[in-house]
Formats: sequence, structure tokens, C-alpha cells
Amino acid sequence: MGKRPDGFHELETLMAPISIGDTLTASLTAEPGIALTCEGGGAALPVDPTNLAWRAAALFIEKYGILRGVRLHLKKVTPIGAGLGGGSSDGAHVLLALRKLTGVAAPDAELAEIAAQLGSDVPFFIYRRPAVCKGRGEIIERCEGWARSYRGLLIHPGFGVPTPWAYKAYAADPKRGEEGTQFAFGVLRNDLEPPVFSKYLWIPAAKQWLAEQPEVAGALMSGSGSSVFALLKDGDGVAAEGLAERFRAAFGPTSEALFVRPFETLH
Repeated sequence: MGKRPDGFHELETLMAPISIGDTLTASLTAEPGIALTCEGGGAALPVDPTNLAWRAAALFIEKYGILRGVRLHLKKVTPIGAGLGGGSSDGAHVLLALRKLTGVAAPDAELAEIAAQLGSDVPFFIYRRPAVCKGRGEIIERCEGWARSYRGLLIHPGFGVPTPWAYKAYAADPKRGEEGTQFAFGVLRNDLEPPVFSKYLWIPAAKQWLAEQPEVAGALMSGSGSSVFALLKDGDGVAAEGLAERFRAAFGPTSEALFVRPFETLH
């Protein structure tokens, strides 16, 4: 929606939780301090104070004067650099877990204010329901048009798209993304597709293939990429499995990191 005075882009984006995610284990320790371990994610995932989960714990401890320490373990499933908000979800769920463990009587809105310090996408995961996110992404408005679950297929090619690069490329040549299927919740459209598609040719090829399949109602790139997703017409989970098999056959084993997974939206 244009550049803001603070240098960020003004957004209007629809986000919905899905049935794919990381597993977070959190516990309190007697001694102060934060410990973070991770299973999966590879060398690209830091386990130090630069990790959103670690930063979330530090903010919570500081905000509420917690005298005990925190031990965190992440089992990564969501691909990194995928446009899926995996790291943002991890950070938000640390806040939710610590609220429960410590008994701090903080309402969701208060946790969302802390979450906004971590990143623009993080507050959404405090509420965990379909929403239209505005501003930098921190203004959360419940999506009233999202009345049911949708089944679909999520594909990540095994490489990421740097989010800062995507926004910079868009700002250099701002174009509207192609409008797709009209759903009850709105039209599928992503204005970051034109700049990303011009450089990462695998992504538009995957989207086009998905859109041409008979059981697919609509397909779109997720966020700034590199994931693409398809929503199915009949919501049949068996159809999603069949679509996944056909995609792998059509595109081949392009990478050991190729991530093809059926999902269901949550509401």
C-alpha cells in the first residue's frame, strides 16, 4: 500500500493459521538465563540471542520481572525463508508458553504489543485465527469472511527468497500482482509476485502448474516467497495427497530440501 515514513511498507495482508508448524517445548529453570536448542533447520538457524524464540523469552522475562530461567527446544518443520512466518510463530508461541508457565495475567492484546517488538508478523500468531493484518502487519483485524476450513497443498522449493530483497525489488518497480480466484474471504493476489517471479523462475512455474490442476480452486505465492500454495475445490484431503504425488512426478526430485505437504487452514 506504499512506503511509510518509518521506511517500512504499509501492508494489507490476509493471514491464516495452517496445520503445519514447528514444535516448541518450554520449561522454567531455577537459575536465571535462557537456553535454546533446536532439532532440524540446519546451520541457517541460530540458537543464540538473534533467534526470535530467544528474543521473545528475553522480552517476556524483562517485561514481567521473571526471576527464573527458561529452557526452550524447537523441532523445526516449517522451512526457513519460506514466506510462512515460521520464525514469527516460534517467537509468538514462546510468549504464549511463558504466560502459561508463569501464570502472568497478560491478555492477548498485551502479548501482541510485546510481539510487535519482535517483528511485523509476530502479533498475528498470538491470536491464531484468520485475520487481515495492516500497518506493518501488527494491526490485527479478524477476517469475518473466513467461515470454514480449506484443504490445500503447500510447496517450498528448498531455497528461500530474502524478504528485504523482495520489498526493495517491489519498491523499484511497483506493480499489482495478478488477481486470481474470488473466495468468500477475498481475491487471491500478491503484489510481491511480479518482482519475485522475475528472478526465481521455479516459483511461477510451480504456481502455474498448480492453478491448472482440476481439483485446485486457486494458487498463490505465500508472503515474499518462496513457498506457493493451492486451495482445493472440494476440501478433500485425499485429493491433496494425490496432487502432491503428481507434483513430485511433474517437477522431479529437484532438491532433497523440496517440501511438499498437504495442509488444512485453521479458524
